[in-house]
Amino acid sequence: MSDNTETNATVSEEVSTGTEVNSPDTESPLAYENKKYRKRAQEAEERLAELEKKLARAEEAKLKEKEDFKALYEKVSSENETLASTAQKWTKYEEGRRNTLLESAPEDERERLAGLDLDTLEYVTGKLNNKPNAPEVVGRAKNIIPDKPYEQMDENERRVWFNSQMQKHRG
Repeated sequence: MSDNTETNATVSEEVSTGTEVNSPDTESPLAYENKKYRKRAQEAEERLAELEKKLARAEEAKLKEKEDFKALYEKVSSENETLASTAQKWTKYEEGRRNTLLESAPEDERERLAGLDLDTLEYVTGKLNNKPNAPEVVGRAKNIIPDKPYEQMDENERRVWFNSQMQKHRG
């Protein structure tokens, strides 16, 4: 029991000494405090996870020393079941995401894209679906569509508005 209190004291000491956040001069005091507490909580969670791993390793070593293979087997099999369910959830997610991305891709490209891994598929479909706008011609002013009623427009603004309307109807 004394080991547990010692580790808690160590965790609190490390968390309190390891918080380096931006100075309050550059941010609002509330944001500064939130960042400080968030960072402290994240460091504590990391430390807790590390200590839990060490404790699990020590427990496994103790079971191996006692040659209590049944308890060790049960522990590993329960971890295996948990990991298998997580893997199954990930597989379903990946399959659904892949189908969604392939549906958004052009039909003639779907067969080629089907063999790609998920990250590459997301990148490629993002590039295919986000076609860049027509480049601006050097030396030509950009036609800005006026945002006022037709009656208040001058001759040039009416031409720009008319051309924009024609572009909408053409495609």
